Amino acid sequence: MSVSKPTSQGSAQGDEFRTSPLWGVGQRIFFLHDGRTSDIVQAVEDHLCTGNGTYQDSESNAVINSFNALSATDQQDLINFLRSL
Repeated sequence: MSVSKPTSQGSAQGDEFRTSPLWGVGQRIFFLHDGRTSDIVQAVEDHLCTGNGTYQDSESNAVINSFNALSATDQQDLINFLRSL
């Protein structure tokens, strides 16, 4: 019987994910680690993760809150920029 050890990626350890650079994100059809969405905004929103007593809140929550605080025009400008990469 083998025991799995958490995998580290860059500075991400154990229960953390290291997000890949955004280069080429505009050419992707599916997003997230498992490809579960083709919608960039849904991919942003799906990174929301609150702590559970064992793990702390995700660092992405601040980014999601900042994105949601943008005006609709600024959100669309950001999406258009990401699609241009």
